Amino acid sequence: MEEVSLVIMAAGLGSRFGAPKQLVPVGPKDEIFLDYAIEQAIEVEIKKVVIVTRSILNEQLKKHLFKYKQSDLDIKIVDQDTFEPKREKPWGTGHAVVAALDETDGPVIVMNADDYYGPTALKQTLDGFDGEKAAILAFQLKNTLPESGTVSRGILSVENEKLVGIEETHEIRNQENLILSGDQESISSEAFVSMNLWALPSKSLKLLKEQWRIFIESNSLEEESEFLLPIAMEEQRLNNHIEIDVIKSRESWIGVTNPEDLKAARSALARIGE
Repeated sequence: MEEVSLVIMAAGLGSRFGAPKQLVPVGPKDEIFLDYAIEQAIEVEIKKVVIVTRSILNEQLKKHLFKYKQSDLDIKIVDQDTFEPKREKPWGTGHAVVAALDETDGPVIVMNADDYYGPTALKQTLDGFDGEKAAILAFQLKNTLPESGTVSRGILSVENEKLVGIEETHEIRNQENLILSGDQESISSEAFVSMNLWALPSKSLKLLKEQWRIFIESNSLEEESEFLLPIAMEEQRLNNHIEIDVIKSRESWIGVTNPEDLKAARSALARIGE
């Protein structure tokens, strides 16, 4: 298989959190979520990491990442907000990947900069990725819920370890020993969900570029439209352009959606280091 690069999406506005989550210290040694992803990349011998951020965060990230200068890792930073057409609000996760592709050559693994996916997430994804089909690392819903508040998750339909559908579900929360969605529907705690960790072959990336070109022709003047990676991948699947393997993780996601999640995330990450 061709050399795989890691693309980390770090351009989010952190609207619900109230600050850029990608720079908030969460680890016992003031690590940010990015540090955990980069350390895993080094462990599995990924050679290139592309971080897609916003220009306002660029210098802070460079300063933080200086400590990796002596490693063999090639770290590039791309500003999504200056990747045409310029817009202060990011154009979405699909656009983030497209913005990174000038710095990559071959397949990529894509993840969020404000999530911790477990200690073996990258290794498991690499081991389950054949370089021809796309793949998604899927988590059980019960392992992805914060202690309080609501979240959105893509509920996955899986047959024979293949993805056959994604249903974006909002306002998911724990309530009286049940997991409910915004429309009060009960969801199984064992359901597998997407946390936006994808492995994308070169074929899929070429298709993504074309999907972005078509999208922006119709939406270039829109202030709120987003080109989202899960929707683009579902379109590729429905058009029979690509198969998507589902790699099932039993590990727990750690992240912050709302400000009150930060304390719990820090406690969980401190326990991992013990």
